[in-house]
Amino acid sequence: MKKFLATICAACLLITGCGDEKISQEVTWGRADAKEIDINSKIPGRVVKLLVAEGDTVQAGQIIAYIDQRDLLAQKLQLEANIAAIEAQQVEAAALTEMQRGTTESALAQAQAAEDRARADLLMCESDFNRYSELLASGAVSRQIFEQYKTKFDTAKATYIQAQASTAQAQAALLQTNVNEANEISLSKKLDQARATLEQLEVSLDETEIKIPFAGIITAKYVEEGSMISQGTPLVAIQDPHDNWIDLKIPETQLKNFKLNQRVELVARDEVTKIFGTVIDISRKAEFATQRATSERGDDSDIITFNVKIQVNSEMIRPGMRFRLAENLS
Repeated sequence: MKKFLATICAACLLITGCGDEKISQEVTWGRADAKEIDINSKIPGRVVKLLVAEGDTVQAGQIIAYIDQRDLLAQKLQLEANIAAIEAQQVEAAALTEMQRGTTESALAQAQAAEDRARADLLMCESDFNRYSELLASGAVSRQIFEQYKTKFDTAKATYIQAQASTAQAQAALLQTNVNEANEISLSKKLDQARATLEQLEVSLDETEIKIPFAGIITAKYVEEGSMISQGTPLVAIQDPHDNWIDLKIPETQLKNFKLNQRVELVARDEVTKIFGTVIDISRKAEFATQRATSERGDDSDIITFNVKIQVNSEMIRPGMRFRLAENLS
């Protein structure tokens, strides 16, 4: 009987020990990720040169591909010729406006002065005509003398009417000068538009040289030389080996062990590679349930997880690698 009890106790201890071992082996694994982007073309065209291959190390600003720019160069020449033509028209219009302005302003001044003189003469002749009309009626002057003043009055009226017409003509010429000025403004706007189009075209020409935005490693190549691409087509993917991190899915029950700027140690699956990182973000939004509520465990709610991002910036990191927290988490 004692021997049987001892056997039972040993079995219980063995089972208990196995349970402790399982608990101690429960670890938090995370997955590595890194800054990686696709390099896209902003313009459509044919890839005439592709200067990199997968695995190549590249530097910021390095040219990795050329897009055929012959059509853009032809458009540029056409635009430059158009701009030169508009500039010539603008110079001609300005000279014509200036010449007309001086002539018409002078002519208008002379016409207005002549009109003023004609008005004064008309008023004087009208006064004489009225006075001699009264003298003729009273018999103080002869009709011959009266007819002389009447002729002067009629001539003065005709002269005044002609002076008014000359003034109106000079004013019309001045309005034409205003039209010429409006034409200058229109040419100026056309010139601004053409120059803006040229600037946009020069930007497109710059985009025929595909450059790398930051130093890194080419991880994928999507096109080959000679390929026709559309706007926005990715050419290659580049990864920054100095900007990487580990994403951990931490159960809410363990979240209290983490804080921002905390230094932690992580171990790769080979159990040899060890790296240090800094907690830079603790998600405010839950990821998913780690454990579903079950009646067997006596749980009445799910245990959810939150993402904890640990910045590493290590060249040993490759996206997709698995790391666990070291036991000495502080």
